[in-house]
Amino acid sequence: MRTARFAAMLATILLATTGTATAAPAGDSGTARARWTMGGHDIGNSRSNPAERVLGPATVPRLAVDWTATTAGDVSATPAVAGGAVYVPDWGGAFHKLDARTGAVIWTRSVAEWAGVAGTFSRTSPVVHGDTVYLGTQAGAVLLAVDTRTGDLRWRAAMDPHPQAILTSSPVIHDGVLYQGVSSLEFLLAGDPAYDCCTFRGSLVAVDARTGAVRWKSHTLPDQGPGGDIFSGASVWGSTPTVDPRSGTVFVGTGQNYSVPASARECQENGGTPRDCLPSWNAKDSIVAFDLRTGRLKWSTGPERFDEWNLACLPGFPPNNCPNPGPDHDTSDGTHLFTLPGKHGKPRLAVGAGQKSGEFWMLDAATGEIIWSASVGPGSVLGGIEWGTATDGRRIYFAETNMDRVPYQLPGGETIDYSSFGALDVATGRILWQVPEPHGGQAVGPATVANGVAYFGALNGWMYALDAATGEVLWEHLGAGASNAGPAIVDGRLYWGNGYQRLGAPSTTFYSFALPRP
Repeated sequence: MRTARFAAMLATILLATTGTATAAPAGDSGTARARWTMGGHDIGNSRSNPAERVLGPATVPRLAVDWTATTAGDVSATPAVAGGAVYVPDWGGAFHKLDARTGAVIWTRSVAEWAGVAGTFSRTSPVVHGDTVYLGTQAGAVLLAVDTRTGDLRWRAAMDPHPQAILTSSPVIHDGVLYQGVSSLEFLLAGDPAYDCCTFRGSLVAVDARTGAVRWKSHTLPDQGPGGDIFSGASVWGSTPTVDPRSGTVFVGTGQNYSVPASARECQENGGTPRDCLPSWNAKDSIVAFDLRTGRLKWSTGPERFDEWNLACLPGFPPNNCPNPGPDHDTSDGTHLFTLPGKHGKPRLAVGAGQKSGEFWMLDAATGEIIWSASVGPGSVLGGIEWGTATDGRRIYFAETNMDRVPYQLPGGETIDYSSFGALDVATGRILWQVPEPHGGQAVGPATVANGVAYFGALNGWMYALDAATGEVLWEHLGAGASNAGPAIVDGRLYWGNGYQRLGAPSTTFYSFALPRP
């Protein structure tokens, strides 16, 4: 029974003054239409391709399957597209380079062989820069650099010595440096009452893209607090780092505490507030800003709440390692950069991200001050905003997961108990539209947007294209398995992974969609 629950949880958790607002300059994004070189498209993590002109509200209803490719397992990552090729990792342990026009296999390699770690695989979105593709692994938490022409390994570097460390956050690259978040599976071991939980601390690592040498590594929690109090967790698991070169800052989101020291637990049990019981440096469930060059912590901002959560917090497990269960409301969404109207006509740089609480937070990028927050639906261990939002600078596109099927009311008055898709106003956080998942399913994966169309997938297998201004469904396609990967949109084509056995149906089919040829 406990083994089954461990597997189930591994499945579910791993998962200006004019009044206008715009996306901040992306930088390093590549202006050519035929490029999507990292998971979020650019260092601002917009998940938007502003150069797309072929697919729009008028043409996307005619989308059709152009080609498919067979993988060794599920694909839950957004692929990278560059130089006429598509780069795809799968849960079966393979990494593929495919011809972007035909789907023909150019080469396929074993991630485990590259990493030197038996059985490992990659679920991170790859980064292509020049003639090198970069990707991270699960077991071993190894960052890899591979020659795009041959598939030969150039270097590998372990990101963390903790035996349970993994890489689920996708890296970004800027000015010759990769920025990689680090997470772990230690929270699963806490379900065993004999396990002394926990010691892992989340981190962000800056790595020289040419050599693999670590430039700096900064944890989201300090080694220990005053008096030896040890906090664990605050991993960087779903949040893709965001880089702002102008201020010299890199931003990430963090998860919950796996454990807190006895002093914090006693304070909570005696009626203390989070401000009373938790130190300011406990950067869990937060957006965190680090100095781009040194890794120095600039600030961290998160809701004032207790959030100690691990597998022992679930019903059916001995609660030894979880006496005070928290809500597990990670900042799982990758951060985005925005330029908002500021005081005295000056633009205000902002950073924002969604949480599993169902809230989206917009913060001042220089100070971490809260500008606005918006709630889009129920939160839970598997609720709220999970793997990612997208933005075109005017709107923020989200999927409200609601895996617990809690009834909630949409702005139009309809009450549903499943997922919904929606858009927020960047400047104010107002919900502009929110519509039910058309087939009553759950949506966990990230959104993507381009040229007036927002794209979403759901665990029931449906892939959707919605009008970005209204939420009207313009196109849908039922895939072979669950849809938990946001597509890359390049030169009139969607490149979309398929399959997510941990929460839905598996698949070995990778899709390319395009308009029918004349």
